[in-house]
Amino acid sequence: MILFSGIYPINADVRMDTMETEILQFVNDDRKQHDLTPLQLNVMESSLAFKHSQDMATGKVKFGHDGFNSRAKSIQKSVGAVEVGENVASGPMNAREVVDGWLNSPGHRKNIEGNFILTGIGYARDKKGNIYFTQIFSR
Repeated sequence: MILFSGIYPINADVRMDTMETEILQFVNDDRKQHDLTPLQLNVMESSLAFKHSQDMATGKVKFGHDGFNSRAKSIQKSVGAVEVGENVASGPMNAREVVDGWLNSPGHRKNIEGNFILTGIGYARDKKGNIYFTQIFSR
């Protein structure tokens, strides 16, 4: 089983990257405050999130949700999801700053606190050191 962490794939037996671990923890901390079930990390969704972040970092796609429908269809086929959401962010941020930014945005907060059960998290850096983050949600 392969998990994409930052820029490199790692064996799932190895610990997740700290940034991804912290994003998941901060998101689940918020969900807990609202009596919501914690999101479970999904390897396939994480690989799609990483790929999208990498595509934004390399300029293959512009910052945003380009290709979201394709990612959503892949998730629907793979895990039988009936709903898929996505948050993206960019900048020189740590995990707390990324999650705080999303929580201060109504649309992003709606995904974090939505009726989802699975998530995937990935990020990539561009040549200037800017970080592109993607979090995918599904149920």
